[in-house]
Amino acid sequence: MRNLFTVLILLVVISCSDNSTVEINRIYSMEDIAFTGIKIKGDFKTYFPESTDAKWGFLNGREIAVIRYPTVEFAKTFGKNAGEEQTEFIEVVDKNIAHGEKVEKTKCRGFRSNRYGFNNKLNLSFNSNDGLGHILILNKSRLFENEINFIPVGKVCVVREPLYSDYIMHGNLVILGEPLMKDYGQGQMIESSEKTITFLKETAEKLPE
Repeated sequence: MRNLFTVLILLVVISCSDNSTVEINRIYSMEDIAFTGIKIKGDFKTYFPESTDAKWGFLNGREIAVIRYPTVEFAKTFGKNAGEEQTEFIEVVDKNIAHGEKVEKTKCRGFRSNRYGFNNKLNLSFNSNDGLGHILILNKSRLFENEINFIPVGKVCVVREPLYSDYIMHGNLVILGEPLMKDYGQGQMIESSEKTITFLKETAEKLPE
């Protein structure tokens, strides 16, 4: 009897420590997404079959995107496919391309001058007419957003990867997130996939119940 009681206690502990995602069947609107704090800035150019909205914006210093579907079932099928396509990493076989051909938003991560995965710190030089010195702007439309996507002139991008590294599905939504870069003194390293997914889950928890 005592052994049986011990087994039951272990089962309760294991079940409580299970980190599996709880399935959400709620249908969210774009108004609901505002509760997360995401500041929507634009629309995707890519057409996502059966989706009702596909928008990107910023939250807490990183870019985040939301693809919305009319039903949870569509999110599980069409949405899952869209999430995988927009976060697809591939082995570099052509120049520095490390993203799938359907990835719309990409970002350069790493420079050829630094072989250990750290990006050299960028020193902005304000001695030119545009105020940006020797900086080459890759996407001028994002100049005044939370993040500037630029490469110092003279340095070559090692790999061009998907901007969004991970995604989650929450109800009728697919939420994609950009990983943050953390400064370790010598340079910057990208955060782990687990941390990016945790951030996305915490963002989804802010949606109305």
